[in-house]
Amino acid sequence: MIVTGLKKFDEYLGGGIPEGKSILFQIEPGMEETDIGLHILRANLDKFYGIYVSSKSSPKNIDKVLKTFNFFRQEHKNFILIDGYSSLIGAPSDEKYIVEEPHDIRSYEDVITDVISEINGKAIIVFDSLSNIMDMCGENDALEGIKRINEEVGRNKNSAVYNFVLWPYKEGILYKLKRLFNSIVEVKSHGNRNRMRIKKIDWNGKEKMLEFKIFKPEGMRIYIPKIIVIGPFKAGKTTFLKAISKKFVPVERLGATVGMEYGAVDYNGYRAEVFGIPGQERFTPLIEKLGGSSMGIFLVIDSTKSQEFEIAKNMIEKFKGLPYIIVANKQDLPNALDENEIRQIFGGNAPIIKTVATSGQGVFHAFETLADMIVEWLNAR
Repeated sequence: MIVTGLKKFDEYLGGGIPEGKSILFQIEPGMEETDIGLHILRANLDKFYGIYVSSKSSPKNIDKVLKTFNFFRQEHKNFILIDGYSSLIGAPSDEKYIVEEPHDIRSYEDVITDVISEINGKAIIVFDSLSNIMDMCGENDALEGIKRINEEVGRNKNSAVYNFVLWPYKEGILYKLKRLFNSIVEVKSHGNRNRMRIKKIDWNGKEKMLEFKIFKPEGMRIYIPKIIVIGPFKAGKTTFLKAISKKFVPVERLGATVGMEYGAVDYNGYRAEVFGIPGQERFTPLIEKLGGSSMGIFLVIDSTKSQEFEIAKNMIEKFKGLPYIIVANKQDLPNALDENEIRQIFGGNAPIIKTVATSGQGVFHAFETLADMIVEWLNAR
């Protein structure tokens, strides 16, 4: 299986992209950072050859882009670049594989066939811009060539990924295009993030949606713009937020939080902006204001203080319908209640994740549990 680098996306794809299959990322015009295929290729270089077919950028520019993600293709012998750009502008190329006639789709086919015949192993072939190739080679000729390429890919159990900007092509061309691929993923801008929606899949996957952004140097991430952390006073909210954050901004006095906190979390294909709110009663209006625009909630409790659970229950009652989990913190202390005891008090079916925030125990399990719930919640809306 080819993985995408996003665990949840792979889950929706039935485990990833099967060998021998092709997938088209149909991208809304005007979007920035749309080379999704490059990020997928990068995620698979430990197991597969990565053949990157460039038709819109010079090799030097590709190297500059890769550098912003702390990636250097010279360090990866199984990264192969097919240069379909230099000949287009009449420039010399130092690459081993060059498309000599970039206005002829068969020239692309010949080079791809040569590369596949020379490598010893399975490959993922990524096209940086199918729309560019269609413009250069002619729409119908290009589609006939892509059909042949995909058939060859299928026979050899390789995989192919295409970036395609959805310019206003004729309906007949788009109809032909859709028939050529095993899967089609629609990519559109959505506020300050992007949205992927699986529109077609002919293997064991699901037609689902997720929101993402591309960060530098981390790469492509499922993006959650706002999660809040709430709970009674001194339940361990700050320590929990610190433990899951790669970037943390605290506001403290005498060991207690006196203002809103911020943490940026980057874990297992997710990127989330998380805001911690103090537990004192005077901050209740802030909880209500931020909670109304959040996508999910960590309810942090001190597992040794059952007398404060009613306070926590009252806090979460304000946000019915939002995904939330109960972070049962301080599990290392004497008299900490276990999951069943906490469930008896709280009721409901929200996940209860036991943590020791001071040591990091369970904190990322808690984060990923809530992040997965948020993605499913967005799909259900």
